[in-house]
Formats: sequence, structure tokens, C-alpha cells
Amino acid sequence: MGIRKLHRLFGENMKALIDTNILLDVILCREPHLAQSKRVLQCCESLVDGYIAVHTFSNMFYILHELEDFSVDECRNTFNKLLYVFDVAGLGRREIVSAVNNILFDDLEDSMQNEASVSSSLDYIVTRNKSDFEKSSIPAVSPEEFLMLVHSKS
Repeated sequence: MGIRKLHRLFGENMKALIDTNILLDVILCREPHLAQSKRVLQCCESLVDGYIAVHTFSNMFYILHELEDFSVDECRNTFNKLLYVFDVAGLGRREIVSAVNNILFDDLEDSMQNEASVSSSLDYIVTRNKSDFEKSSIPAVSPEEFLMLVHSKS
């Protein structure tokens, strides 16, 4: 049994939703954010239970396929690699209704990220856009703050 599975068994791992912008930094090698975003994803391979919201896959497919000229197979390959490492934070009807009607958020995607985090009982949302989550019920942290949190707990 791997160390991550042992941590999960005893409930010791931090659980974090990784926002779309962090994932795209790595997939698209976006500077100057690549190195730090890559370290965030690496933490999710062993030290942290990383989650991606279910709707993030369709959002990323649109960005990668339509705007960045990734082929469908390249998108599938990328998503399969992510699914090997990350859990998926789901949304049911109740969470979507809550996200749609949440007056604390002006942006539906951010509201859905919040609801996915709440429904999966996550500890943090890791994002480069903390201001989008100022009113979130789950604390939003920058990649730098997240890495400090992870290393202070390991």
C-alpha cells in the first residue's frame, strides 16, 4: 500500500481543489507560472489529495481543442493523465442549483468550483485568482501559499 493510500486510510491528507488556471499553466507551459503550478500538481501525486471539478474537463476541452489546437486524442491523453493523479469533485442537481443561485458569486464557473469543493468536503481551493473566491466557504490559496501549507504539514 502506497503512502498516499495510507494517508487516505487514516484521513491525514489535505484535500484541495486545483483550479483550472493552475492545470492550464502546466498543460500549456505558461510562464511565468509553470514552475510553481507544476510543484502544486506534484504535491497531488503523493502529499495531498488533489481534486478537479467535473466541469473543469469540459472547460479545458474547449480551451485546449478550440483555442489551442489540441487534437481530440491529445485532450483525451491529457485528461487520462490527470485522472490517474486526481480525484473528481462532482456536482449534482442540488449543487448546480446552489451555484446558479449563489449571489455571492458573479461568475458561474467560480460558483461551481466552490460548490464542488463544498460537496467533496475539501480543505482548500488552489488558484491564481484568489479574488474570485473571496466569498467562498472554502479558503482559496495561491500556489505559493498552498506549497507553504503542504510543507508545513509534511
